[in-house]
Amino acid sequence: MSKLVYIASPFSKIQDKEFAVLLAEKACDEVAKMGFYPVSPVLLWGGRISEKNGEEREKNLEASRELLKACAYIYVAKSKHSCESAGIQAELNLAAALGIKELK
Repeated sequence: MSKLVYIASPFSKIQDKEFAVLLAEKACDEVAKMGFYPVSPVLLWGGRISEKNGEEREKNLEASRELLKACAYIYVAKSKHSCESAGIQAELNLAAALGIKELK
């Protein structure tokens, strides 16, 4: 079984992108301490694709969905922003549809 864990962390709605990266890094650290291999779209390409350009954002979301499909689990970064994120909710819905369990 894959030990890859998809890190769902907020990005687009957080104004301070450095803070968004720190949230993703912290979540990756937590998952790594559990013995899994975290993969984070925010850390992979969050700063490389413009969130303001609709076409680029859609490419980012598509790549994130493909990454999620390769993972055994999904882990949601602990943040008040995570609860409010439509993107994270969509990732959780896709994970559920694919039979990917949430790691807590």
